[in-house]
Amino acid sequence: MLLLPALACLLPGCASGPTDGSLAGTGPRTVSALEYGYVRPAADIQVTGRGTRAYSGEDLWERVRRGPSLGIAHHTRVERAVRRMASNADYLTDLNRRARPYLHLIVEELERARMPTALALLPEVESRYNPRAVSPKSASGMWQFMPYTGREMGLAQNGAYDGRNDVLASTRGAIRYLKQLYDEMGGDWALALASYNCGPGCVRRAMRVNGSRDFWSLSALPAETENYVPKLLAVLELVERPERYGMRLPKLPNGPALDVVYAASSIHLHEAARHAGVSVQRLRDLNPGLKLGRTPARGPHRLLVPVGSGDKLRRALAKAGKLGGPNVADGRRGRAGDS
Repeated sequence: MLLLPALACLLPGCASGPTDGSLAGTGPRTVSALEYGYVRPAADIQVTGRGTRAYSGEDLWERVRRGPSLGIAHHTRVERAVRRMASNADYLTDLNRRARPYLHLIVEELERARMPTALALLPEVESRYNPRAVSPKSASGMWQFMPYTGREMGLAQNGAYDGRNDVLASTRGAIRYLKQLYDEMGGDWALALASYNCGPGCVRRAMRVNGSRDFWSLSALPAETENYVPKLLAVLELVERPERYGMRLPKLPNGPALDVVYAASSIHLHEAARHAGVSVQRLRDLNPGLKLGRTPARGPHRLLVPVGSGDKLRRALAKAGKLGGPNVADGRRGRAGDS
């Protein structure tokens, strides 16, 4: 048991290079943190408008902009990454499309954990918001968890279910892991993000070799990790100031795109789709963690469905005596507004 913490420090949490391709014009993509490391945000991203009052307007992107800052200093590496991304005139339109189904859920979870909302952009760097993404190093899901790190963060992996591909479970797991790394790295988001990419052990070694805690000075980091934080900060810069680069970011409705429905026992996607009035394929797409087309025998018996269809499914489950509620498997206590 005493060896486990040591092993956790050496192993990376998220892997790199998911099979769905890389960001246009940005070169090889990085994926998850346990395997690569904690990255420190760049100081050239000056996040403004970070008030303490919750944003209640209509644009979800504005809600991301107004969240707590990562507090990372400016650096020319971020500027170069921004220029590469901005060379693709359709980049922000494509980002908007990829993030649309999941961004509200992620922002809600980050705000609940009192974490910077800029971290909601991390799945763009990791997987392009693809909950089915798989890397050559066996990282999986939107947040690209390696198997070991996923289990350490409470994400079950078995023949019926992989929590790394469960959008809600993996988001909560990623938030737990990021907070753990942030604390381990002394409250430095650049180092924490670098650790998410290559592992905290990797970052500590680089700090020892280079004799510095400044992310931008750590030349001993893997090249992928050196590029990881600038990529995230470049996406953030384009989201915050698209007009500066002659680009436009379409608005996203500041409301849920997904509904969470709980059953009291195992529920098949065919059954759920029929009652919810949506296609089976749509439910498969929203619940890729379910390998056998149903919730696993031991749970969690929870489905993500398109917003507006959840009440139909709940009524059917209630009528059959199968309606459930949030449980321990969800990794948190129920709150007002939970289904």
